[in-house]
Amino acid sequence: MQLYSSSSAVNLVCLPATLFLVICLIQLTYRGLSVRLKFRAMKSHGLPVPEPYSFLYGHIPLLMSLKEGLPQDAHDTYVHRKLTMNWSKYFPNQKSCPPVFYLDLWPFTSQPFIYVTSPEACFQLTQQTAQPRHSMFSWAIFPVTGGKDLISMDIPTHRTWRSRLNPGFSPKNLLSQTPILVEEVGIFVQQLKEHAGKDGTFGDLFNLFDRTVALTFDIITRISLDLHVREQTRGPTPILKALRALISHVKGPTIWSELERWTPSYRRDVDRNSKTLRDSLLPQIQSRLQPDASSEKTVIDLAVKEYKNEYGNENMLPGPDFIDTVISQLKLFMFAGHDTTAQAICWVLYEITKSPEILRQIRAELDEVLGSDVQLAAQVLSLEPHKLNSLRYTTAVIKESLRLHPLGSTHRRGSRGFGIICDGVTYPTDDSVIWTSPTAIHLRSDLWPQVMEFLPERFLVAEGHPLHPVKNAWRPFELGNTRCIGEELAMIEMKLVLALTMREVDFHFDWKGWNTLQGRTAPPDSVGGEYIYRVGNGIGSVKDGLPTRIKLN
Repeated sequence: MQLYSSSSAVNLVCLPATLFLVICLIQLTYRGLSVRLKFRAMKSHGLPVPEPYSFLYGHIPLLMSLKEGLPQDAHDTYVHRKLTMNWSKYFPNQKSCPPVFYLDLWPFTSQPFIYVTSPEACFQLTQQTAQPRHSMFSWAIFPVTGGKDLISMDIPTHRTWRSRLNPGFSPKNLLSQTPILVEEVGIFVQQLKEHAGKDGTFGDLFNLFDRTVALTFDIITRISLDLHVREQTRGPTPILKALRALISHVKGPTIWSELERWTPSYRRDVDRNSKTLRDSLLPQIQSRLQPDASSEKTVIDLAVKEYKNEYGNENMLPGPDFIDTVISQLKLFMFAGHDTTAQAICWVLYEITKSPEILRQIRAELDEVLGSDVQLAAQVLSLEPHKLNSLRYTTAVIKESLRLHPLGSTHRRGSRGFGIICDGVTYPTDDSVIWTSPTAIHLRSDLWPQVMEFLPERFLVAEGHPLHPVKNAWRPFELGNTRCIGEELAMIEMKLVLALTMREVDFHFDWKGWNTLQGRTAPPDSVGGEYIYRVGNGIGSVKDGLPTRIKLN
């Protein structure tokens, strides 16, 4: 009797589980079939679906073939680069590069991807009739921000918080804080000098990316909240370690990443590191809210001022929801404001070092604008920060580096009511993820003459010149009302780094020495003949942290 009861109990448990799995399998199969039939219909209507396309596997084989010849650790941006630059191979019936590509990545993604390659299409999507961000990105960054950040907000709430945060990131306010930035960049330069060899020789190898990460993290925490983390001199600090632990969980929604978020280890890790960040940020936020707090121009100080102005009450204290949202915004700023800028600094230094003529022109401009006495450059910039705006050639170099090495992208939600119209053709977007990737637009040879050459002159020539960028084609920070709020800060940081390093030190990016140091005997990986390339997922990083040697100039 007991045996019979146990068997019945097992059956009662197994039956619902089996039914659940069957239902899930049916839903999965139905969704997959729907996607495949939708792509078959799009192909029959002449919409740009790249070849080869398999009704069974979709575009998975195409993506696998695009990865051939790339190192295993290469960032996915190189796949997108190959697809765009060799468009005629994958669209044999098209006479020019299509403004959008339709990609079927099921079952890895449940919706079709629309890969935007046209400046005009991007303009319609993000500026003319701005479409809401797709939830996949807010889902990805949820472990870091908790979901109350600018990227995750709906459009009305985003508009409110953007107006509160804009004053802190305005060019006028950031230039007023140039002495703070100069101080932090000065620490960075001094540490570079300490790596230099003796008697005009190159010193020992170190990872430059680690140093730029520390620099940009110190800057974003001071500009945002007047929080002196001192990552450059005391790191690795608990706050940055906690943040980077959370960043490791930033992954796009897939079956595996969704399952991971149900695991106890994931929840423990996110809870522990989120608490570390909150405990570090909350006291500083609360001190800024006190009636007797000193008047500062940090991003949060000015946001609190805007909040009080909205209610017409200078003595009004923000409530818990405001504080929670501020913490979420700060974590977003720390995430995006240190990682992307740190990598962008590495790339511009790398590109400059490859071209002695570009380095010569930068140094000549710095002599002209800041004076020939290198030791006074920091003082000049602290007292006259507007001189940064006179560094036209240096700024053009930064822009050209961002063209070749863009780091951002945006995902928008397609809908039945929105279609992209180019050359009289309407490209439907319903039930799709619309993906604007600067990599695609920045590397189109029909938009950028001598597309793979590093030519800062693109951003100096007059409109009408063949090299002058096509309208809306340069978009490393995206464009429109949701463009990167930290764009101006990132540009100032990069200009300051170049202004205070280019005449002080010489860089040598020594991948050969690094491979020897690591005991690697296999031939080094490369992308397009370059041994330094972007690796990882998401924002990624620079290969091996950009192994560097320094020599005093």
